[in-house]
Order: sequence, then structure tokens, then C-alpha cells
Amino acid sequence: MRLFLSLLVASAATVLGQTFEPADFNITEALLEQGVNVSAIPKLSELAERSTTAGCSIACNSLKLVYGSGSIVTQGSPAYDAFTSSFWSTRQGEVNPYCIFKPSKGVDVSVAVLISRLTQCPFAVKSGGHAAFAGASNIEGGITISFELMKAVTLSSDRKTASVEPGNRWGDVYQALSSTDVTVIGGRVFNIGTGGLTTGGGISFFSSIYGWACDNVASYDVVTASGTIVNASPTQFPDLYWALRGGGNNFGLVVNFNLKTVPLPKQAMWGGTRVYTEDQFPKVSKAFSNLVANSPSDPNAGQWVAWLNNGGTKLAAVELYYAKPVANASPIFDEYDAIPSISDSTQIRTLAEYAQTNQASNPNGLREVYWGLTVKLDQRLADEAKDIFYQETAAIANVAGANPVIIYQGITLGQLAAMTKNGGNPLGISTADGPLYLIHIACWWNNASDDTRVYSALSKVLVRISDRAKALGKMNDYIYMNYASQFEDVIKSYGTDNKAKLKSVASKYDPTGVYQTLQPGYFKLDHAPVPNSGYYSGI
Repeated sequence: MRLFLSLLVASAATVLGQTFEPADFNITEALLEQGVNVSAIPKLSELAERSTTAGCSIACNSLKLVYGSGSIVTQGSPAYDAFTSSFWSTRQGEVNPYCIFKPSKGVDVSVAVLISRLTQCPFAVKSGGHAAFAGASNIEGGITISFELMKAVTLSSDRKTASVEPGNRWGDVYQALSSTDVTVIGGRVFNIGTGGLTTGGGISFFSSIYGWACDNVASYDVVTASGTIVNASPTQFPDLYWALRGGGNNFGLVVNFNLKTVPLPKQAMWGGTRVYTEDQFPKVSKAFSNLVANSPSDPNAGQWVAWLNNGGTKLAAVELYYAKPVANASPIFDEYDAIPSISDSTQIRTLAEYAQTNQASNPNGLREVYWGLTVKLDQRLADEAKDIFYQETAAIANVAGANPVIIYQGITLGQLAAMTKNGGNPLGISTADGPLYLIHIACWWNNASDDTRVYSALSKVLVRISDRAKALGKMNDYIYMNYASQFEDVIKSYGTDNKAKLKSVASKYDPTGVYQTLQPGYFKLDHAPVPNSGYYSGI
């Protein structure tokens, strides 16, 4: 049953004063404004009259009545099993929501949020579903809102912005723009979702030139806790715009990212993987550190280094890329060019093709963990961190399917400078801190019975690196949300002032804490997803 009444979408002119949502906010009236007559849905009507909670059965059945059976997936159906098995990490797929709701537009999301409030049924939201830990974008016994039907990509007539709905993965976006000579600042792996990457920061192939994804959003169309959809930009709701640039899912559900475009003629760039043996590690480490330090001389160049153990053979897999379709044209790669590699896949290709190639290193269907910390540029520390990793991960060499890796990336001065655009972001790092290294630990393995062994070994790696960085005066508190573990308090790492400001913004737009309590997953304002675990938790 769907009643198309007058639709009220709030604008800056209609939201006045210090409190975005009035103290006497009425959920049933808000639903009526969105086209849903609660009195026509018996269970919701009873619920409203009793002013009590009735749970997720009422919420899911109400959404089914309003939007039809095709929008709801319930337990026990093949579609339900297909959905839960579609997550990148099996940790997420082990979570069983009461139902899965598939909205087709922003107002549908508004209705879902309001029905969640009315029934007190908790919810989670899935864009690409690439988080490693359980409950990040799926919820036990609640409503998982899947954005998979919201996949529009619309380029403006002047080609200066592209509006991207959150059901897209970055490969979808790049393919949609493939006939143009522009792109957007987004992920480097095809199947990464647009939503989580952008609200968590978002490193791109082009970040040393233009900054991170969050720094290249012209505006966000966001569903607030009251169900109203606002356009947050540097001039409209600027505090909300600021908070969404790295603050995660704590302020609303973004139903459209209006992204600034950048030129990329014929969608072409250069990049690929070079693999080096252990005898070349000192040269690889030196080349990595120097490229980070020298990035301002040619910000088109980028890299990451993955140190791994392939069946007892230590290898360094170095990803080199260049934001133009030219091969080995920049002297910034001279050090790498002088190191003999055992394989080299670098070539000119389109952005979508490159993202698809990188997808091979992110297979679905395994148990996963990410963990991260940040240190100041220091080659000695980079060398020691690698050695610590190999020492501690020897303890899980016989874990079935285990594939631990430590990945180094630079946060260059260009990236840091771009974070000041349009009022800045809440991440708490600046050019005064940099350049920086992101040290990212990742591992997949097969069996739940080995979870504790894996967590323990990797936690020891992080503790030892952190202790060494502090001893050398090279530690930085920042934790990159998109690489953080469930044991890390990301928002705390942004600094006391930024955390306080984020909490103030949340209180303004969500005074009853809908996005803290009814959407309990991922990185909340006051705690890690799994607090007090005993494992490495950052600061």
C-alpha cells in the first residue's frame, strides 16, 4: 500500500534555529509527509497509539506493505542466502538480519529510518559491503538497508560534477563515465562501494593531486534522523558537510554523492605491479620512502608496497601508478626502475580496467581483518616495521588459508594540503604532520576456530610497531577508518577538538541519537565497534 501525498523535503529555508529536529517531533506526522499513512497500516497504527515498541516484524511487514514484496527479502529464501553470501568478508555474511530492504530512491530511505524509529527496530546500511568485520554493514535481527537498486550516475551538463548514488561500486562509476574525458576521485578496486569509502576518507589514484574522495564532494544529499533530506555543501548545512568528510555513518544516510570531476582524457593512465625478492628489500624500502618524500615534484605518481610471504618466500609487491597514460616517463620512478623485479605488469590502461585488475587481490568469501596505524615518514621505522611483521606472523604460518600482508602507503603533502579545501575535514591531520605513512595490516583465513590466533598475532605486530614509533618520536594518532579494525576507536584518533565538534554536529541533526543507537554498527562517536577487546586499539 503506497499513498502518494504531498512530499516534504526540508531545505535550508525550512530548518531554522539551533536544533534541527524539534523536541516535539512526531514520527507519524513525518511519515505522512513522506507519503505513508500510518493509520492505514494496522500494526503501525496500533504501535503509534500505544506509544510502545513492537519490533522488527512490524517494521519489515510495514515496509513490505508500503513498497511491495519485491523490495523486501526475508529469511529462508534463496534471495536472502544470496544476499548474505555476497559480502566480501564471511564475517559479515554470518550476520542474519530480520529482513533486507531495497529502496529505489532517497525518500524510501527516509521512510525506512522513520519506521525504524517508530518500531525501535535497529538497522544497518550496505553500499558495497567491503568492510571486514561483522555488523559493519549488516545487522543481526534488524533491517539491513541495501542500496543495490540505487545505482544512477549522472554527469552534469557542464561536466563539472557527477551525481553518484550509493549503490554503485567504483567500477560502475568509472564505466559509466567511460565515454567522457573526466572522472571522479574514488576507489582503486572495482568492487569497493562508493558510500563507505567516501564517508571514511577515500584514497584515490589521483589523491596527491586532488586529495581524498571526501575532499572532492561538492555536496551530499543526506537523510537525517527526522527523515528529511538535505543537501549539505560548503554553503548549506556546512557543519554537516564537514562532518560527512570522514565522519562515517554517524550523521545520516547519504543517498547521493555530488562529486567534482577531474580531467582524464580517454580514461587512460599507467600502472601495475612489480614484484621483488627479499634481496632487493632494502632498495625497495628506500625507493618507497623517497617517492613519498618527493611527491610534490610530481604528484601524478603514486604507489603502495605489500610485504608478503608466499609459501615461505618473502616478496614485495609494489603497485606503481601514474595519473597520465605515459610509461616510465617520470624521473620520480628512477629508483624503482633500477631495481630488478621478477615480474612487471605495468602498462597503460583505462581507469576501469585498472580497478578491475586490482579486484583480483580482494577475493570474496574469506574471513578478513584489517588493522592500521599512522607514523611519520622515516625509512628506518619502515624497515623495522616490516621485520616485526615477519617475526610475529610466523606464529600463524600453519593457520589454514592464512595470508597476512603488511601494506605501506604514503599520505603525501599534496594529499594533506587538499584536506583544507571547502572548510577542511575532521580527520585531524595536516601538512605540519607530514608526510606520513599508513601502515595497513590485512589477513584472510578460512576457519572461525583460528580467529583468536590471527587477532593475537596481528595485534602483537601493531603493538610493537606502535611502541617503536613512539620511541623514535614518529607516532601519529590518526587511524584511517577504511583500514581500521573493529578494535580501534577511529573517531578518538581525530583529536579531542574534532571529536567534540563531531558530537556537536550529531546532536544538532540527530538529537535522539538514532544513528548511534538504532544504527549501532561500524565506527561510532564514542567507542570502537568492539571496545575493550585486549587487542591493539590505537590510541
